[in-house]
Amino acid sequence: MATTADALPYALMPVARTDGRFSDFKPYVPSINDAGVVCFQAGLRNGGTGLFTAKAGGAEVAEIAVSGSASCPVAAFTSHPDINDHGDVTAYARLPSGDEVLALLRPGAAWQIVGSRQGLYGIGPLGPTMNESGRVALRATTARGTASIELWDGHQFTSVAEAGDTFSGFAGLPVVNAQGDVAFRASLRDSREGVFLRTCDGLCRPVAVTGGDFEDIAPFPTLNDLGAVAFVARPRSSADWGIYVATSDGLTCWRGPYPDFASYRGVLMNRQGPAVFYGTPTGGTLGIYSGSRPKAQRLLGLGDPLLGSTVTDFALNPVSVNERGQIAVRVALQNGRQYILRGDPR
Repeated sequence: MATTADALPYALMPVARTDGRFSDFKPYVPSINDAGVVCFQAGLRNGGTGLFTAKAGGAEVAEIAVSGSASCPVAAFTSHPDINDHGDVTAYARLPSGDEVLALLRPGAAWQIVGSRQGLYGIGPLGPTMNESGRVALRATTARGTASIELWDGHQFTSVAEAGDTFSGFAGLPVVNAQGDVAFRASLRDSREGVFLRTCDGLCRPVAVTGGDFEDIAPFPTLNDLGAVAFVARPRSSADWGIYVATSDGLTCWRGPYPDFASYRGVLMNRQGPAVFYGTPTGGTLGIYSGSRPKAQRLLGLGDPLLGSTVTDFALNPVSVNERGQIAVRVALQNGRQYILRGDPR
């Protein structure tokens, strides 16, 4: 597997900021499609929430939907949005009735609102992921009150995994790839925890589980269109965390455990392999990296100077990278401003 993060410095460009119309981007992350279009949720100064798109290079921010408007059936958007190359957008939302739903909008089509009518009485937490055919992976609560991972195909939900005899609960967000495979983080009834892959043929297998090679596994695995699963974990043989990639050829340690990093938090991956990761270098602060050298390949991090101020917070997750290696990041600065940034590999 190519190690794209070894050789790609990034240029970071603002595509939106909290002034004028926008009051807040927190706590959600932006997503990005292969055309470089960034999609984000924003709180509005005059009340309500909205979904928007933007591109770097001076293009204006475009409105997708604003809660409470005549054309939008939801009272609030309650997660990050995900966008695919067709311009389809999905996000969690709350209806005026208080129901939690999955909201989907395709260009030129009416809103599709799904949830309780399909037997799911809680949608979330965190946010959905969507592939190019419009299938959406999400966490939910069933009518029986059990936690589940679901896959929406545009017409119906398919249960990927449900709390019961095998699983006791789920963490992070499930990730769906082009084939309809879904990777997710789950807790087992026997108190172990692991990363699992449910393939499009309906089979579910463990990728990595604690109690064997690993002591701990982080909440946010990711999955690419070739079926590779990447995740952060701490092996039983070490006190240090590493980044691992599982393919049909087996499991490899892609980064760490290294003395240069005190910990790893997450990794973003596309078909080429891991693109960027975020972690804390030894003696340093949490940051985003495109390689293993903390000083030479740090994109941004806590305490770093940026746009005339200092970074106090940032967020990204598996929806924040595309096949070109571009990333989308939400950042907050010490001066009170927040930005949505697009990072382009140079």
